[in-house]
Amino acid sequence: GDSHDNGGTYGLISEVRDDLKLMIDSPHVYLHNFDLAKAANDGLQFGSSVHGREAELQTLRECYQRAISSEFEVAMICGTSGIGKSELAREFARSARDEDGGGIFLSGRFDKLQSQPLHAISAAFDNYCAWLSEEDRSTAEKVSTALKENMGEEISSLVSAMPNLSHILGDDFDSKQNDTSAVDAQKRLRYLFCRFVEVISKCHEEPLILFLDDCQWMDSATVALLNQIMIMTGVDIEDNGFFFGCYRDDEMGETHPLFQMLSTVNSLCGTKTTKIHLTPLTKGALNELVSTALSLLPRITRPLADILHHKTKGGPLFVKQVMMELYKQRLLYPSLSRRRWDWEADQILAMKVPENVATFITKSFDRLPSEVLSALVVLSCFGASADISLIEVLEREIKHPLIDPLEAAVVDSVLGKKDGKFFFMHDKLQETAYSMMKPEERCLHHNLYGQALAFVVVREKDDRYLLTAATQINFGGPQAVIDDNQALSVANLNLDAGKK
Repeated sequence: GDSHDNGGTYGLISEVRDDLKLMIDSPHVYLHNFDLAKAANDGLQFGSSVHGREAELQTLRECYQRAISSEFEVAMICGTSGIGKSELAREFARSARDEDGGGIFLSGRFDKLQSQPLHAISAAFDNYCAWLSEEDRSTAEKVSTALKENMGEEISSLVSAMPNLSHILGDDFDSKQNDTSAVDAQKRLRYLFCRFVEVISKCHEEPLILFLDDCQWMDSATVALLNQIMIMTGVDIEDNGFFFGCYRDDEMGETHPLFQMLSTVNSLCGTKTTKIHLTPLTKGALNELVSTALSLLPRITRPLADILHHKTKGGPLFVKQVMMELYKQRLLYPSLSRRRWDWEADQILAMKVPENVATFITKSFDRLPSEVLSALVVLSCFGASADISLIEVLEREIKHPLIDPLEAAVVDSVLGKKDGKFFFMHDKLQETAYSMMKPEERCLHHNLYGQALAFVVVREKDDRYLLTAATQINFGGPQAVIDDNQALSVANLNLDAGKK
């Protein structure tokens, strides 16, 4: 073929064999008719499959099998930001559900900008309650009966931590009986969480799998709770559960409270920790990613994958961000004449790409319209995601366009939108948006949004945004408080939030 043929002809019979095998194994990727209109409309889409992590996935599955059969074992996936830890975790969740005899998957993630203790684990159990009440009514009734029998009125204290629990408990349960006389509310909440785990694990035949992401930001209350849960399950053989997490190893030293806790649990119950370290993708694995995204055989995409590997050194997030940028610059495009994806190899080779993904994202953000960037900065102050309803309230209060520009960021694949939330497609994108503010300006932003939400709480006597308002004002810190009156109202707000 000509120089533009991108591997259109075969040189070896083994290449024919490889291609046929791929077509038989993955007909949905390599044999479907290329839908040009769909590609032009949807743009470049990356599926959910994981590439080049077969050995790590196998290690995780074996660890899980040991944990639910007899031994006590936890797994921790580590690596730098953007290396694919969360993707591996999601792939494992799929395989545990579909192939390894099923499992009840609970997941939560820590957020640097969430100061609420137990936030990630509360979210994991809250999502479980929502899932159970919608998908499995018979088990939901079983759980409801067991909770009422085992915990009585004490469950009402858990409803504020996981609101969806009220859907399981039913209308006849009064969740207003909050006993505020508990000496140490946090200790009590930890005790109730342990009881909750104990009850639900006995109501399911399948194992409970708890996954916590971004453990480098884990709060001390969660470390203490996990410690209690692990010692509890370590003593009781019947509790067949599995805990695993992800963390950035370059941001979390061996002195982190989580590691100290795991080593304590190891000496008390013999619970082992298996570490799974992720490294950049090899050229072959990166080519699989490119080949699947473009629905072209690996033999054809190899030249493009080699250029991408050279420029990104194989970080999965970096590769995807560069490919998105190539698509935006029309250097990677659905070709009308060839009825497939095509690319301008020479121009891609000549393109300057920074050393790391953070600098690359910053540069691509600079090309966004100013109102989109400005709205992303506001959203980044709330962490990895925020309720759309909260953003609507904020837009009204601070009189600054937010919803429309954030919708534009969804089209641009910077944000996703699901379950009534806007969320950044990756932590790195949130961190980049947040770093667009000068450090000395951040406190003013947080304070402004906190005060606006606090105003809504007071004016509309609606405490839905109370905790968020308090968190934002506290991130603003004392330097953002204007006068004594404001200082007093901040103190009262924190008092209310503390009680809640």
